[in-house]
Amino acid sequence: MSAVQQWSDTTPISDQELDELFTPVYGRIAAGALQREIDRLLPFEQIQWLRESGFGRLRVPREYGGFGVSLPQFFRQLVALAAADSNLPQALRGHIGFLETRLVHPVAANRERWLTRIGSGDLVGNAQSERGSSSFWTPSTRVTRHGDGWRLSGEKYYTTGSLYADWIQVSAGFDTRNHADVLVRADAPGIVRVDDWDGFGQRLTGSGTTTFTEVDVDADHVELYPPGLVQGSYLGAVFQLIHLACLAGVGRAALNEVAAFVRAKKRNLFNPAFPSPGLDPHVQSIVGKLAGASFVVDSAVEAAGAVIEETYQAQVRGEVTAEHFDRSDIAVYAIQGQVVELVLDLTARLFEVGGASAVSERLQLDRHWRNARTIASHNPVVYRNQMVGDHVLNGTSPHEFIAQHLTAPGGSPSTSTES
Repeated sequence: MSAVQQWSDTTPISDQELDELFTPVYGRIAAGALQREIDRLLPFEQIQWLRESGFGRLRVPREYGGFGVSLPQFFRQLVALAAADSNLPQALRGHIGFLETRLVHPVAANRERWLTRIGSGDLVGNAQSERGSSSFWTPSTRVTRHGDGWRLSGEKYYTTGSLYADWIQVSAGFDTRNHADVLVRADAPGIVRVDDWDGFGQRLTGSGTTTFTEVDVDADHVELYPPGLVQGSYLGAVFQLIHLACLAGVGRAALNEVAAFVRAKKRNLFNPAFPSPGLDPHVQSIVGKLAGASFVVDSAVEAAGAVIEETYQAQVRGEVTAEHFDRSDIAVYAIQGQVVELVLDLTARLFEVGGASAVSERLQLDRHWRNARTIASHNPVVYRNQMVGDHVLNGTSPHEFIAQHLTAPGGSPSTSTES
């Protein structure tokens, strides 16, 4: 019997039951995280553990083989996964966002096709951004009609998670009036995936280059849409909250590792009046501040997830409004700057609990700051703060703000789901 089948269709699965299922998996992932960082070992095996445990189908309704969890439940698990290894939630970011689009897709056949595939264990990667492109809305990657289907050619960068995926979601140009959302098998002839991401953090996310050379695409796997901002969606809020959940996990992992570091030290470097660092008020104060910051970040992510859940439920009921989408965006953007500052400060201050031993390459404690800085660099906080301020003062919706302020010379918003 699969894990999903252990619960009836009428009784929602509890957080405690989810923890019982997934905490052992996170423990296995965490056990090798440090060595993977040191050796740059891509987590193919760990992604497979998540696939087998059902993590990728947490949000899939039970009738399609998933767990049917709420967004707050999902983000709670995502933070726990990020605490084990922050590379993995980001590697699954494209999959998470794509699944949300299928949950509320207006075409039943499309919705059911992908929920069934993901419910059976398939993972979806991301290929949106391009090097050298001035705007997300002017991709050089193109899709063209070919017989009864299509063909896809181009090159993408920051293709996060595509190395580990079964399918890749690709943005492509078509003609002057339409762009295309394209789904291709990751192992299809003509696709080459390269691990050439050279960032100093989040090194194992598979965020490198993917090239597509005359790749055949089924007719059912191409959706045309006019270029511009997507109207009426909570997807942007979900994508950004994934980043913040990653940061929360980084903060939690840093706190746990520095506490273990202090407990293991036998000599108190700073104050010989106390026989061990754990008894030193100075060290206790630092660790206490780190614990408080981590708790605040966790709570903020949980609260934002609850707001997005209200929007999702309203959309499922057919009662969603523009105000719902605005509330979701503002809930996430309002906490972004605070979460970034708290986690960056937490991961920098942890070195104050020890002397030179805390900066040992063997410990790799610096990876927490590097990972946090890399995640935080995806979106300039200054724009998010301005967006929230404009909404509070003038009632401007985030959608309107982007359309008015973040437009490329050609008139289309210069944004990306990878941001």
